[in-house]
Amino acid sequence: MHTCVFNHYSYRTKHSVNTRVTIKDIAKALNVHHSTVSRALRNDSRVNPETMKMIVDYAEKHGYQVNMSALHLRGSIRNVLAIIVPNINHQFFSNIISHITNLANQNNYVVSIFQTNESVQQEKEIINTIIQNNIAGVIASVSMETTNGRHFMELKKYKIPLVFFDRVCDINVPKVIVNNYEIMTDVVELLVKKGYKKIAHVSGTSKLNVYRERQRGYKDALKQHQLGYERIFIADKSFAVEEGKSAATTLFFDLKNKPDAIICDSYNLLLGIIAKMHEMGLKIPTDVGLIGFGENPSMEVIQPNISAVVQPDKEVATKSFELIMKRLTNDNWDISESIMVSAKIIERESF
Repeated sequence: MHTCVFNHYSYRTKHSVNTRVTIKDIAKALNVHHSTVSRALRNDSRVNPETMKMIVDYAEKHGYQVNMSALHLRGSIRNVLAIIVPNINHQFFSNIISHITNLANQNNYVVSIFQTNESVQQEKEIINTIIQNNIAGVIASVSMETTNGRHFMELKKYKIPLVFFDRVCDINVPKVIVNNYEIMTDVVELLVKKGYKKIAHVSGTSKLNVYRERQRGYKDALKQHQLGYERIFIADKSFAVEEGKSAATTLFFDLKNKPDAIICDSYNLLLGIIAKMHEMGLKIPTDVGLIGFGENPSMEVIQPNISAVVQPDKEVATKSFELIMKRLTNDNWDISESIMVSAKIIERESF
C-alpha cells in the first residue's frame, strides 16, 4: 500500500469562534468571487497583492481554517501537492520530502507523500488515487520497474501538472535531473589519477535514466583513459545489502582478475560490498578502493571513511517546487523545461 501523510495548515486567530468561517463567507463579506478568495489563501500570484492582503487579513481576523473533510467530500484537494518516491527510507528521497514540505508550508500548501516501494503497479494505483482526489500537482521520481510514462500521462487529461525529479520518464513534462554522466566521468578520472586501473561499477537497471547515464559515463571514461578492464554488476531487483554481497561475490570470484576499485550506485549495496570484503579479508583501500553514490552519516563512521558522490538534494527539491508552482500559476510556459543540477565528489579515506 502507498503511504499518505498530510501536513495541515490553517489561519488562526486569538479570538475564539463558534462557527467555521468558509471561503464563501469571506467572499460575501469582501464582495469578491469565492475563487479569488481560494487563490489568495493559496498565495496564488494571479491575485492582486492588495486584494490578497485584504483577504488574508480578514481570514486571520475571523479564524478561517481549511476544511479538509469538505475538500475530500467534494473530491478536490486543490491546496495539496503529491510527492511520489520509490522509497521513503532512502536518505536522498527523505531529504527531498523534507525540503519540499517546508517550501509547501511556506506557500500555504499541504503535502501528501506516496511511496511506490519500487513497484510500477503501486505507482499506477497512486496516480489513480491522485486523479480521484483531484490533487493540485505532482512531484515524482519513478520506480525501478517503470519503463514508460503512460500512466503518468493520465494526469494531463485532468489538468494535474507533473514535475519529475532524479528518476524521470521520457515524456514532455518539466524535469529536474542530476549530471549523472558528467559526475561519473569525473569519478573515473579521479580514480585513474589515484593509480587505479581495474575499476568496476555496481549499478541499477539501465531502464532508468539515472543508472543508464552513469553506466554510459563509466564506459566512456574507461575508453578515454584506454583502460581495457570493464565490469558492470547490475542490481535490477533491489538495492538491498544482500544484493551488494552478491555483487562482491561476483566481482571477487576470480581474485586474480578482481577490481582494484569499485564505484557503487547505492549506499545499501555498498554496505553489502563492504561486509563481503570483510568476510574475504580484503582491506579498504589497500586491496580495493571504494566510492559510493549518496551521502549517509555512517560514511564518516565506517573505518576507513568512505568517499561519496553527493547529490544536491536541497537544490533538487527547490527547483522541483519552483517548477510545480510555476505550472500551477501560469498556464503559458514551456512544459518541456528541464533543469540539471550538479553533484559533487567528497574524498575521504577509501581510495
